[in-house]
Amino acid sequence: MGADDVTDPTLSYKVARGLRPFIRETESMLQELIVRREQLPPLAPGRHGESLGFHSRFQENIQDQLDIRIDLGRERTFDRIALFPVSTVFQGATIAGYGFPRHFRIDASLDPNFQDVVLVYQFNDPDIQTRPEYPVQVFIPDLSARYLRLRVLQHWKRSDGRILTALGEVMVLSDGRNVAIGGTVEADSFASLPAWSSANLIDGQTDLGLPVKPETSSSNGYLSGPSRIPNRLKWVQVELANPAQVDEIRLLPTQPLDAPSQYGHGFPRRFRVLTSMNPNLSPARIIGDHSTIAFPNPGDNPVIIPGDGKPARFIRVEAVELWHITNQVFSLALSEMQVFEDMKNVALGAKVTPLDIGGFRPPFNKVWNPAYLVDGFSSQNRLIDLGEWLDGLEERRKLDRDIQQLDTEIQQAVESTVAGLLVTSTGLIGTLLTMVVITLVRRRRLLLKKQRELRNQISRDLHDDLGSRVGGMRLISENLLHDPDLPASLREDIYMIYRASGEANDAMGDIVWLLDTNESSRAKMVDHMRQLMPSVLGRLEHQFRVSEVPEQDLDFEFRRQVLFSFRECLGNVTKHADAQQVICHVGGDEKRFTFEVRDDGKGFDLEKANGGHGLENLRIRAASIGGSIEIHSSQGQGTRVILDTPVRQRK
Repeated sequence: MGADDVTDPTLSYKVARGLRPFIRETESMLQELIVRREQLPPLAPGRHGESLGFHSRFQENIQDQLDIRIDLGRERTFDRIALFPVSTVFQGATIAGYGFPRHFRIDASLDPNFQDVVLVYQFNDPDIQTRPEYPVQVFIPDLSARYLRLRVLQHWKRSDGRILTALGEVMVLSDGRNVAIGGTVEADSFASLPAWSSANLIDGQTDLGLPVKPETSSSNGYLSGPSRIPNRLKWVQVELANPAQVDEIRLLPTQPLDAPSQYGHGFPRRFRVLTSMNPNLSPARIIGDHSTIAFPNPGDNPVIIPGDGKPARFIRVEAVELWHITNQVFSLALSEMQVFEDMKNVALGAKVTPLDIGGFRPPFNKVWNPAYLVDGFSSQNRLIDLGEWLDGLEERRKLDRDIQQLDTEIQQAVESTVAGLLVTSTGLIGTLLTMVVITLVRRRRLLLKKQRELRNQISRDLHDDLGSRVGGMRLISENLLHDPDLPASLREDIYMIYRASGEANDAMGDIVWLLDTNESSRAKMVDHMRQLMPSVLGRLEHQFRVSEVPEQDLDFEFRRQVLFSFRECLGNVTKHADAQQVICHVGGDEKRFTFEVRDDGKGFDLEKANGGHGLENLRIRAASIGGSIEIHSSQGQGTRVILDTPVRQRK
């Protein structure tokens, strides 16, 4: 129970916190970490689209070797590799980290056959992640290679026993740019398009969505004019302030503030990306052509188009098949277009020219505007660089680990403190009871009368000594509560002491009565039950009816279980019944003892109770003395609880 989730702390937690400065200091540290975590990129702000990632074929053995080779296209110098797990649904449940291998290594080489190889990283600790959604990040100083090989040495086993490896994405960063985009993947894989394929391993799409930080966006992005047919040409064009050598173009889908349940909202089904030095795109270079095959919905992920490195000033996205917005209306929508030259987004704040725009009336015209295509925000948050995003996720992973550790330390400190208090508070009673047990064992065969006298003496001692002490605590706390100068910060704790001392006094009364051998008759047990009713029920209207009571001396354990069962029934009425009246009836004969507690409260569904209302405790108590419990209740009809047990007389 850490500081981030304690909204209604228990009495035991408050007591432990008041006694142990360590708990308060750890809570303060924990809260600082939580505040820091909330300033970092969120762990899972988005949803993946139709592309999931890479899925191997099913393996025969968990240690069958599997190689996944990535060709970066040319020699690259890079400083980080990030492996993203994937979450997917299997047998109706979402599994985070689905298929993530348990043991693997990453090698790098300039040779496609990996004759000359450099070991980059080895993963052999399945518990390294605080949560399975986090990417595994490998930091390497300026390594040059063209080929990467991920060699799986131990696969993941699914709940149905199938053995496999699955990954959402592999990113290879060079000065903040993912140079794996545009590469090729070679692996023995299971293909089920558009979800699973080797190419999906380096398409730039993950379960974690866009690289953002928690700064809220006030706009959705750009939305074209509507069309009644999907195959209508729409385009939007960005004019850079100066010609740039285009390294990469990123198209970011929308997740509109006014349509939050949709993902990939308005992203074109078929499109092309063109660049030119002239505003009319004559001549134009096509650097991304997805006009032939329908493009998979990217969800909340960027769509990355590798540039050709040639100068351009005008970049156009040209949609030839539009996305269905609603009610047979088709449009083109993007939250942001980024154009990178030397890892700088040169499109930020550029001039935007669309073919047309949606004719929105207020307030929708305030969230859809061509200028929002280059404002540095997605539809939800501020966009950040890929390297900054991954750094934030890594820091968040470490903070989660530290938060979890501090939370565990707080829980352990509370548990140990409460345990110590229980040992201390029950020490005297435990000592007295131990003395009773030892005395009973030694003298049981010698003199039964002395045993009874000793129990009576203990009963008086408990009543006179501990009873007066507990009563004194209750009186002092009551006087403090009536003090108008009592600080509000202490009033709740004093009230808890007042309430706890009252409950302790009632429990002490039961123990005193049980120990007193002069109170062991059946008639006195029934009379004690009668006295319990106003003590437990308070001002609630009640009746206590008794049939003929035979004269019998009852067994100690029998009286204990009957008394505590009766008290629990009354306690359930006050806690759960919302009743106006309670009727109790005590009956039976020389061989049987029964009591019935009936209320006119709201009742409950027995089939849905699942052991609630103390029902299981009642059954256990009745069974321990050879009896049974009957419970009759339904919604709005009140509740009847009947205990029926054979009489156990004192030997």
